[in-house]
Amino acid sequence: MVAGAAGAGAAAVAAVPVAGLVVAPAHTPSPHEGRGGGDGWTAVARLDDVRVGEALQVPVLGQEVDAWSVTPARRIGAVWLLRSGEGAETVKALSAVCPHLGCLIERQAAGFNCPCHTSAFAPDGRALTGPSPRPMDPLEVRVRDGSVEVRWVRYRLGVAQCVAEG
Repeated sequence: MVAGAAGAGAAAVAAVPVAGLVVAPAHTPSPHEGRGGGDGWTAVARLDDVRVGEALQVPVLGQEVDAWSVTPARRIGAVWLLRSGEGAETVKALSAVCPHLGCLIERQAAGFNCPCHTSAFAPDGRALTGPSPRPMDPLEVRVRDGSVEVRWVRYRLGVAQCVAEG
């Protein structure tokens, strides 16, 4: 009887960490939560680095969350910054992820292109040719204290509407 009680106690003690492993993923924030700053904005460049009339590609760094761990300061995406004038309000941000299948959009002399499936985009991000179902995806952008910040969003691929994942 004592041996049975001891065995049951040992099993109960071992069950606690196992239960934690099973339940933890349900309480882990989604991969879209907690990226960048606490308010959802992520600094990506200095305003002085974004030249008028020149596109600048910058990485977006933030938390990467999977079912078991959180990795801070990981590259979670890339953005093209465009500036049409001298004021901070003239900065525009476009996701560098192709809306077709998610390849990285590159800069070319006449605008942008996706090297994977030859989608071409105008300098303002409009879709011109190729299989991309929509223009380059716009992102919210703001300038604070000389720093360009974006709200990083990953959009659904292969659909005509600009719909955020998750």
